Amino acid sequence: MKTRSLLSAILFFLFATAGLAQDNGYIDSLKRDLELAKTDAARLATLKELSGLYMVLDEAQADRYALQMLDLAEQTRDRKLMVHVLLLDAQRYFSVGAGNRDQAAKALVSAEKALALAKASNLEGSQAEAYVVLARIARNNGETDKALNYSNLALSLSATTEDDSLRVICLGSLGDTYLAKKERLLAFRQYLQALSIAEALAHYEPLKLSYYNMADFYYSLDDHEKAKDYLFKVHALTLRYRKTLDRLLLYRQIGTVYMGAKQYDIAMEYHERVLALSDSIHFSVTRVNGYISILEQYLQSGQTEKALAYFKATPDLTTFMQRANLEFIIFQTYGFAYAKLGRYDSAQYFYTKAEPLAEARANTSNLYNFYLHLVQLYNDLKKYDKSLVYLQKAYRIGERSGNLEMKQEVSQELDSVYQQMGDFKNAYIYNQRYHQYTDSLKLLATEKDLMLLEVADETKRREREELKEAQALHDRHNLQYMGITVAIAAVFIVLVMLGIFRVSKATIKILGFFAFIFLFEFIILIADNQIHHATHGEPWKIMLIKIVLISILLPLHHYLEEKVIHYLTSHRLLESKESLMSKFRSKEHTETDTEAEAHS
Repeated sequence: MKTRSLLSAILFFLFATAGLAQDNGYIDSLKRDLELAKTDAARLATLKELSGLYMVLDEAQADRYALQMLDLAEQTRDRKLMVHVLLLDAQRYFSVGAGNRDQAAKALVSAEKALALAKASNLEGSQAEAYVVLARIARNNGETDKALNYSNLALSLSATTEDDSLRVICLGSLGDTYLAKKERLLAFRQYLQALSIAEALAHYEPLKLSYYNMADFYYSLDDHEKAKDYLFKVHALTLRYRKTLDRLLLYRQIGTVYMGAKQYDIAMEYHERVLALSDSIHFSVTRVNGYISILEQYLQSGQTEKALAYFKATPDLTTFMQRANLEFIIFQTYGFAYAKLGRYDSAQYFYTKAEPLAEARANTSNLYNFYLHLVQLYNDLKKYDKSLVYLQKAYRIGERSGNLEMKQEVSQELDSVYQQMGDFKNAYIYNQRYHQYTDSLKLLATEKDLMLLEVADETKRREREELKEAQALHDRHNLQYMGITVAIAAVFIVLVMLGIFRVSKATIKILGFFAFIFLFEFIILIADNQIHHATHGEPWKIMLIKIVLISILLPLHHYLEEKVIHYLTSHRLLESKESLMSKFRSKEHTETDTEAEAHS
């Protein structure tokens, strides 16, 4: 039986909240901000932070702050804001309670209220946001068909708005749902479309979301290098936009990818970066993310004794799980570790404590894993009748969710347990089912390989199209630059010609004024591209360089314009032309006289 994760459901805790806490001083500062806030927007932002923060400190207090937030939104009678706050309330529950059935149920209530209000108010963009949250909740519950319906509704509604950021979110939601359904090529296409829109927008949040989606997609294909590529793009974004808190989540994600690639030394470096960065910015609560990642790595790499010792040595981790109503994971972790160490009495004790809590609170995935851990324990103890009870429970979960991998794994275990019990009839039935599911999964594996080729081809095609579009744009710009150059040259030729003939000074001055404006604006246009490229769009650098450039070009512009126009309007060109013509006529007469003498 393969090793299964105990902690994946809670690894992302706290990152949906805008503010994290170090101590009561920080909490007090938020409370002061709330008292001093002069606008509804400022009060709502602070209440959002406090309600999110208290979800891991004191849920009752978190509920009180959330209620204040909801009341304040109600008083504004701004329907869009009211929907937004209801969705914040849903995400507050869901962000901490992804592995907790009760919390997910509370999130669902708030999300459904938000959707009802958005529909009643004809707010299509807000409806799309609500469907995205509902799709996430459905995916968490293993209801992928329902999630697909919600995601499609969200995307269709987003198309009626002009909000490209919302469209990126909706495409990402649809991609997540297809990924949960193992329809990877469809997921890839949604993620790719979202990435194209995000890159065109060039805003932080859409880009970050799209890069994370692409990293998750490649991680699902076990293409760890591509997953790292996109995570390091997120890293570059967080540095460019100075998003220190976002790097806490990012380091945990990078560590997870390195764990998946079994590069445990590098993974541990990133887990420790989470701890170090938490200390450097004085947000000690976020150290829990680092603790969870390190514990997960010890368990995944088979270092059970280290995992057990580490778990006992980090009381903050157990405190967090208790506050998040995830006590069953505490007991399950101890049970799993003691079973691996062969201390079966201790393992049974902790699994017995965990079972009622898991059945009451765990979501589908966590409950399935819990049952399989118990099967492993009772198989080791040769108590096959008890193994059978939990295998049947696990099989029912697989049937309800339609998960082939679950059904294949449980069928294999049922075959083995029935054989140990001497029930060969049932063993044969489940052996047949195991082979059926294996064949189906092999077909999926073949499709996965084909899909990898399709993804690679799709990526190359997209790169070729982007290169072609970039070349076409480059050629079009070069053609425009050439046209502008010819136009400016033509204007100056006309200006010189006016100076040769007897034209009024006003006409020459007007044409000269526009000719020099065209010339120097063209110089600035060319310089702009180079400045933006050299400064990477940094506003203060652009401003500084332009001040220097203008301080040089402006006096030069005035000087050249004055000298050239003065020269042209003084009719010196006309005098030069007449002198030249007289010399030419004189030379012509001389040649004529010479020819006449020769003939005579």
